Amino acid sequence: MAEESPTDPESKLDERSRLPRALVRVSLGHPALCLAFWLGVCLLLTPGVLRLRIETSTDSLLDRESAKWEYYEATQRSFGGDEIIVVMLRSEEPYDPELLEAVSLLSERFRRLSGVRRVDSLSTVPLIESTPEGDLSLEPALAGGIPSTQEEQRVLARRIEMDRVAPGGLISADGRAVGINLVLQEGAGDEYGAILADIDSIESEFHLVRSGVPVFRIAATSRTSRELLIFVPLTVLVIGVLLLLFFRTPQAPVLALGASGIAVWIVMGTMGYLGSPLTISTVILPPVLLALGSAYGMHFLTSAEGERPTTRLRASLDRVALPVMLSGLTTAIGFIAASFVRIQAVRDVSGYGALGVLMLVAVCLTALPAALQLWPLPDRPRRHERWLGPKAASQLVSFVARHPRWIALAGTALLVVAGLGISQVHVETDAVLLFPASDPIRTSYDEIRAELSGISPMNVVIETVGDRSIAEPEVLAAIDGLQAHLAGLPDMGKVLSIADLLRQLNGGFNEDPAQPLPGDEEVIEQYLLLLASKDYYYDLITPDHRAANVLLRVDNNGSGALMAVSAEAESWWRENGPEGTRAQTTGIMYEYARSEDRIAEGQIRGLFFALATIGLIMLMIFSQPWLALLALIPNALPLAVAFGAMGLLGVPLDAGTVFVGSLALGIAVDDTIHELTEFHRCRISGASVFQSLEGAFALVLRPLVYTTVIVAAGFATLGVSSFTYTRNLGVITAGVMVLCLLADLFLLPMLLIKWGDRAPNSSRQSAH
Repeated sequence: MAEESPTDPESKLDERSRLPRALVRVSLGHPALCLAFWLGVCLLLTPGVLRLRIETSTDSLLDRESAKWEYYEATQRSFGGDEIIVVMLRSEEPYDPELLEAVSLLSERFRRLSGVRRVDSLSTVPLIESTPEGDLSLEPALAGGIPSTQEEQRVLARRIEMDRVAPGGLISADGRAVGINLVLQEGAGDEYGAILADIDSIESEFHLVRSGVPVFRIAATSRTSRELLIFVPLTVLVIGVLLLLFFRTPQAPVLALGASGIAVWIVMGTMGYLGSPLTISTVILPPVLLALGSAYGMHFLTSAEGERPTTRLRASLDRVALPVMLSGLTTAIGFIAASFVRIQAVRDVSGYGALGVLMLVAVCLTALPAALQLWPLPDRPRRHERWLGPKAASQLVSFVARHPRWIALAGTALLVVAGLGISQVHVETDAVLLFPASDPIRTSYDEIRAELSGISPMNVVIETVGDRSIAEPEVLAAIDGLQAHLAGLPDMGKVLSIADLLRQLNGGFNEDPAQPLPGDEEVIEQYLLLLASKDYYYDLITPDHRAANVLLRVDNNGSGALMAVSAEAESWWRENGPEGTRAQTTGIMYEYARSEDRIAEGQIRGLFFALATIGLIMLMIFSQPWLALLALIPNALPLAVAFGAMGLLGVPLDAGTVFVGSLALGIAVDDTIHELTEFHRCRISGASVFQSLEGAFALVLRPLVYTTVIVAAGFATLGVSSFTYTRNLGVITAGVMVLCLLADLFLLPMLLIKWGDRAPNSSRQSAH
């Protein structure tokens, strides 16, 4: 027999296993020292954990690194903050005097709140009334007192009907619902909680609801903080119970969760030291890392059962060291793929998630073997041996060998259906849809939207270049035309611009009910001077008349609808706007919509990056392109099925589900790695394809099933979240894990049976 060549496949595999096996052996040789090292690391990072902040506002998802964000901030300095809280009161009677009295009292109360820039209501916003004799009134609708008789109410209704600001925004068409708009100061985010608390403390005989972007932000912050305290204990409980059922000894959950806990502690401590808070994105890391760590530890626990002598324990753990390291590397790549998104909160998930996974691998290769050396698992009859042992492995391979066409047909059918669904997947994020349909946050939004105009603020800023002025009739007419065009869009609640005020003023002075725009620049300048005494005037035009702000209240929070409105506005102005002017969409809701689209686009690019990188790693490990390709197929197919199901069920790509692709791929490929590693070992030792598959499944079938159950259960705990996107992330990822297991048990063996003979035999075999 010829001597083994250093280039033999088996030698190459051993060479690549050198680092993880060395870590295992060092920890087995010095278990107490190894555990003391990790304890010391945790103690050093404890101050970081204690100073870790929780800032789970949806603000963290905004793209603050782009020029568009800088432009948004500049427009806030020019026109003031654009975030509003809409408080709506409703009565059964139109123009109810008691309701209008409540509006007056509450407007004064809200005006005194810190963080409120202005309060817009029937008692504060002037009705522009002018006459041909030159009389001008800029008094609010309720300035003359609360109408008490039916005739006074009819007069008030006629005055409001002629106004271009109040209808829809401050009072409903039937006069039964009134709105009080709290226009908030720029950068007053810290005051939002106190403002909402004051609103919620109001005891009113009228039906009172409130909504707006600040409402969504505060609700998301408080609920995410609360859910963090739920998910981590729930994940620990679920995984602990499963491990106890699988191994029937308390050592299993203690060891697996202890190893996971070390990695989580390291990540949280690092975040605390670096000043990175737990955000609405990174809040998923603790439960996810706990589930992953328990899955990695599962392979060590199943290999170490009953192995007491050091040599036997070392041999058992050596066998799983390389697959665990590769599993961690591919999962880290899945997290790193998220870095394609230029948003800090998402990059934090990417960076700290990858750090956590690498720490999990390091802990599992060192601390876990050391703990098993000092506290070995008892040698008990293995649970589920009948269904997951060598006999079951043989039956599984035999089944696959007998029915390859049915398996291929099933996979093809799923792929076709997935293709139909994938074509219908769309990017869509709606802050309202974060909450269940019955949630008060969502029902309040729907009530206000039904009675009043939309509450999602966006702005189209018109700027002049050179010597041009907004007061020029041509520019003003274009603004008026843009406003009319946008007002006709199906998702638009209300549009307001400086043209509205000038129309109303000019119509009164000229006794023209059509309220035409003034056509003379000098007259326009005089009208603007008359209006300049009112605060809300400066929300619509700058003092130098070089820029105007078209205020939009969109009736749809969806990012797709908001981006469509933006595209429509800018396209219209490019075609119809006068030379020397430009239009650009901005506003807080536009920024949310733009950021969500960027998240989705970045994650799609990241998925392709993850696929290519994981395939390259498989090629480097197994040195065979066909085997690297086979490693991706059983994981890519379930992902395609998952995205197809999302399309068919109408589940959009949003802030949560965009993580499914790259993250699930990185996690799901773990089982494939363990299966292929054992198959490859058997093949290079000279076994046939069938023998190699049976040998591989005899070793990995039970841990594959166990780890899939644990990881899926860990993600499934997110399914109890009150946030739709968190729930979707958990449920869909758990489903992908189960699909990947089925693909590894049936599709991958079928592919290996068909193409497995391409694997090289060892040189020792060829030397006979």
